[in-house]
Amino acid sequence: MIETLIWIAVALFAIGLYLSWTAGRLDRLHARIDAARAALDAQLLRRASVTQELATSGVLDPAASIVLYEAAHAARQAQEEHREVAESELSTALRAVFGEPAQVEAVKEYPGGEPRRGGRGG
Repeated sequence: MIETLIWIAVALFAIGLYLSWTAGRLDRLHARIDAARAALDAQLLRRASVTQELATSGVLDPAASIVLYEAAHAARQAQEEHREVAESELSTALRAVFGEPAQVEAVKEYPGGEPRRGGRGG
């Protein structure tokens, strides 16, 4: 009888130890997920900010500037549950604008953001 109780106590201790170990792993995983999410959000905000700066620099043509600015603004203002879609739309806008060699050349020509001929401020 006592031997059975000892085995039950050992089994319960082992189960408790396993559950404690699993809870610790889940807690660490949760912390890593939160850190990764924060890093992705920060990267999205940096990317959107740089895109807005480029869109308002006067280097790109007005249509490209509007497309980039609107996509960047939407990405910066997106709620957490819509950030993935906003980031995808920002990527699509960047690919659309910089898929044109003329836009790439315009940025290469004025990397500091100096307005090109016919652009704003010039």
